[in-house]
Amino acid sequence: MNKIFNFLKIFILVGIISCSKISPKGEIEVKDVTVENFTKLNLKGDFKVFFAKGNQNLVSVETYPNVYKNLDIEVENGILTIEENRKTDQVDFYNITIFGKNDLNEVSLSDKVEMNVSGQVKTPEFSLHLKGNSKFMGAVIAPKSKIEMAEKSNANILGETKNLNLKLADSASIMAPYFYVDNLEILSKNGASAGLNIDQEMKGTLENTSKLIFYGEPLNKLTKKDKASVENRKLK
Repeated sequence: MNKIFNFLKIFILVGIISCSKISPKGEIEVKDVTVENFTKLNLKGDFKVFFAKGNQNLVSVETYPNVYKNLDIEVENGILTIEENRKTDQVDFYNITIFGKNDLNEVSLSDKVEMNVSGQVKTPEFSLHLKGNSKFMGAVIAPKSKIEMAEKSNANILGETKNLNLKLADSASIMAPYFYVDNLEILSKNGASAGLNIDQEMKGTLENTSKLIFYGEPLNKLTKKDKASVENRKLK
């Protein structure tokens, strides 16, 4: 009986520790981690990320020692994953800079990650996946693009693409009047919103109270359901 009781105490204690949040301790420092080649990012946590092309594949973390130790940084099958083991609390300085030799072709952000791209991402095909309260800001040049956003995620994109497949849900928002799209295929629902520059054709379905603002004069093959709205505007 005592063994069972002790086991339960240990189990509960481990659960409390694993669920508790990390608060900053010590002085801010920079830690550099050399990583293998990657073309995809998978980021989860509550930190800001800057991506730039570089001469080496490097992750530079500037934060408190215990916050840095809470991160898992690894590359597997060309995917660079940076993820927190435990959630953080009241971390006032927490920046990660990623340098990569290659252009990115896929980015996945979740939780509260905020990512900013320096320069442009140029690739034959680009995929962006956002959820939680994550944010993406950057310029993308790609013949083919796929963007999936959910929950309270947000994107601000510049650049151009010939074909964009866009899926939005919940209150996700992408406002990108200077993202020039030839052909748009969209599926938007709940209270999601989008603003894009469409040149040739747009098709797909908008449901619930979702909203699309488009710039340009494309052929409109959209289907609206419920209280969804579509509005044409002119760039100022």
